Amino acid sequence: MAAIFMSTPPTPPRYPPSKIPLTPREKAEKALAAVFDPVDVIGKAFMGDLWKTFYDSVRDAIALSLLLQIPGLIGTWILGKEFSGFDACMQENPFGVNRFACFIIVASDFCLWIVLAGRIISRFLQDINQLFAKKGGKRAGNP
Repeated sequence: MAAIFMSTPPTPPRYPPSKIPLTPREKAEKALAAVFDPVDVIGKAFMGDLWKTFYDSVRDAIALSLLLQIPGLIGTWILGKEFSGFDACMQENPFGVNRFACFIIVASDFCLWIVLAGRIISRFLQDINQLFAKKGGKRAGNP
């Protein structure tokens, strides 16, 4: 009976490095890498140097479009109304809170679209300038 009390506690199982259980974050990163790595290879094959710009622009568009949904969701959850444009704001009571909330929600959507368009346009203009700078340097005899 003394041997039972004096035995060492069980040690946790030791996994080989390839068998270590992954955290949910690591699983998600691994799954996303499995999807995006082939897409990246195909994109570089078709578009070359412009692929990075296109990929970043699409990623920004997705992120900002998700941000665009936030003001509308807030209006729907808090006020119980959907505001799709300034014309919808004009139908509200002129002295009511809903009218001002509508203007804020629609204006924030508009500003987010301006930011999205500005980022995409500036990124492509930057790449076009680099492209012309490279071609201009080769014509002038610079390596």
